[in-house]
Amino acid sequence: MRTFLLCSALLLAIAPTGTAAPALGDKPPKWEYAELTFRNLPGRPAGTDADGKEIPATPASVSIRWINPTGEVEAKGWDELADKLKAPALKKGTAAYQKIQILNHLGSEGWELMEQTGGSATALLDGPGPRGPRGPGAFETAPGFRAGSATGTWLLKRRVP
Repeated sequence: MRTFLLCSALLLAIAPTGTAAPALGDKPPKWEYAELTFRNLPGRPAGTDADGKEIPATPASVSIRWINPTGEVEAKGWDELADKLKAPALKKGTAAYQKIQILNHLGSEGWELMEQTGGSATALLDGPGPRGPRGPGAFETAPGFRAGSATGTWLLKRRVP
């Protein structure tokens, strides 16, 4: 009996006091969504294919698209995107460093990352044949991509007041 009374007292001590959880607001929170997509393509030097035909050099390029409820913005670099978003001037550095500065700017505006896709590297076969002129060890992927190319898409959201 003594054990029963002790257990009962303990249960009463830790039982809820009758206060309910705070009520949720009348309206659920509203969100707006955005998407940031980028594609990096490294340059390729000029060369010749297996038939001896000239292959022109291809310059490196970056393509970025920011889509949000107010519209779409396209840029050819992170610094150009910063200008178009009216972000503070980016500090000098690599493209990766500039990308981080843009993400920090978007975070300061309330944007939160929800989902990330992409970011894989691929390689281009420069000519005909099962392995192309790179020889054994070259790997095959979709035409138009080459080693070091990368694409990525980020889905972001922020709370609307």
